[in-house]
Amino acid sequence: MNGSSQAMFSNPALLVVLIPLVFAVLIFLLGEKRSGLGSFLGVIASVATFVVTLSMMKTVIGGGVYEASLGEVVPGINFALRVDQLGLLLVFTAALIWVLATIHSIGYMSHGHSKRRYFSFVALCLSWTVGVAISANLFTYLIFYELFSFSTYPLIVHEETPEALAAGKKYMVYILIGSSFVLFSIIYTYFLAGTLDLSMAGIPALAAQNRAALLVLFWGFMIGFSVKAAMMPLHGWVPQAHPVAPAPFSAILSGVMVAVGAFGIVRTVLNVFGVALVKSLNVSFTLAYIVSFTIIVSSILALNQDNLKRRLAYSTIGQMGYIVLGTVLLTEFSIAGALVHIINHALMKGTLFMCAGNIIHQSGKANVSEFRGLGNKMPLTFIAFTIAALGMIGLPPFVGFISKWYLAIGALDAGGVFFVIVLLISSLLGGAYFLPIIYTAFFQKAEGEAAAGHGHDEHGHGEAAKVESIEAPAVMTIPVLVGALGVIVVGIFAKAPGFPLDIIKAATNILLK
Repeated sequence: MNGSSQAMFSNPALLVVLIPLVFAVLIFLLGEKRSGLGSFLGVIASVATFVVTLSMMKTVIGGGVYEASLGEVVPGINFALRVDQLGLLLVFTAALIWVLATIHSIGYMSHGHSKRRYFSFVALCLSWTVGVAISANLFTYLIFYELFSFSTYPLIVHEETPEALAAGKKYMVYILIGSSFVLFSIIYTYFLAGTLDLSMAGIPALAAQNRAALLVLFWGFMIGFSVKAAMMPLHGWVPQAHPVAPAPFSAILSGVMVAVGAFGIVRTVLNVFGVALVKSLNVSFTLAYIVSFTIIVSSILALNQDNLKRRLAYSTIGQMGYIVLGTVLLTEFSIAGALVHIINHALMKGTLFMCAGNIIHQSGKANVSEFRGLGNKMPLTFIAFTIAALGMIGLPPFVGFISKWYLAIGALDAGGVFFVIVLLISSLLGGAYFLPIIYTAFFQKAEGEAAAGHGHDEHGHGEAAKVESIEAPAVMTIPVLVGALGVIVVGIFAKAPGFPLDIIKAATNILLK
């Protein structure tokens, strides 16, 4: 839907990138003294991006696309945007989580430092994430991917502690390695195919290349994007970055930004190579076994983490494995499960990290072993946490069940009973590291509470100890409750018009023709 140059800036494909970018600049120009206004503008940026995204849904779900070209950069390669079904899915996910996390940030960062820097980079990262999602070719994708990767650094090191700076340094090392592989693969794609366009059927010219060249290209992309997606053994930056980053940004980082790496793998399989070509290379099960190792081992490692955010970080590593696993199994149901898990995981993990932010902000406690009795003091936060955690385990009617159901059916369609077993083991391990948190918070008493409950009133009945509420303020509680509600509603009405499976159905129908 390209218009004239006069109408260019009314094009939703361009607006959805420009809105958060413009607001990021405005927030930075306001200065630290007006950071309160800056945080408000950050919310406006994410809400406006979400509204523009909603305006495109009917057309894109119906098979249409929105396009915008900013001109030819080098002969044959344009800096161009295209909103298709896959791109819309990630844009919708990002905009939704950014709205919740940015509102949550107002409360979490109320006594924080460098708020101008924080809110401007949060808005900036939204712009780059959207750009990655709707890039029309690999050149545009590379530009946004690199901007996105490097703009994450100031948010990871925001607290400026030695631990945060060390995590930021480790992140940069990993990202530089991953980006080098992505750059090589994009250049090699152009060398082999003479084009970088991303189409829903893959790049046809690649099919004429020899198997050895295609394998080099395929694994180059896989290694490069697996760094951002935190596939083992390329995951090392994630468990170190999450505990030190501000919790609302952890919700963004885990819910969306790590998923960008998995989305890169999705684009590689479905839009660079195409389903038929990947099948001909016979690499699907090899990668699926590697991913299965990531899913199981990350869940085992999560069991041993007392720090809540670190436990959630290891959980994220395994959950990204679900997206990659479903993609490489190459069946209709597995791909649908992978794609729907992008938004389902973002809802669940975004809610969990914001809940972690509430807990840390209000109680000063970051370790699970310290949560005894907190469920009674922060009931709304821990109810939201419980809903999201049950979704992560995969219990119906929550969104996590939808993902795992489609992935399991897809694995059976691919003849991979082993991968169904992996999903079942992962769910059991999820229960093993989530349920103790809930039990500790709601059913174990904090030190001193048991003794306080031994008093008796004049009728000889036990006198319950008075529980002092430390629930987070509304600006932090409402986002987690909305997230938890989404975990339920999207699970129950998964196939309703405009819901994730509706978007995905349109995409998979095209991809698997």
